[in-house]
Amino acid sequence: MQVLKKAGRPSERIVSHENCRFSKPTGHECVHIQKITEASGTEEAEADAEYENALKEAIKGVQDAVTVINEHLEEVRYEIASLEDCS
Repeated sequence: MQVLKKAGRPSERIVSHENCRFSKPTGHECVHIQKITEASGTEEAEADAEYENALKEAIKGVQDAVTVINEHLEEVRYEIASLEDCS
């Protein structure tokens, strides 16, 4: 989950200017700019959907783990109470 959140949604990722060409001190030519097309928009939407599904799956896994832990804690509390009653 942390890896997904750190990476962020594909459509919201920050663009880096590391590989841009600086021709003048006041400007540069971005190499990351792409022409926005219907195909690229669809790809971005699909990538966002994959991200959302992976995040939901990770959250569900954590919730399931917490539920199991809580159930085991309840069993331990019951056993402790049972042992205290025997004393």
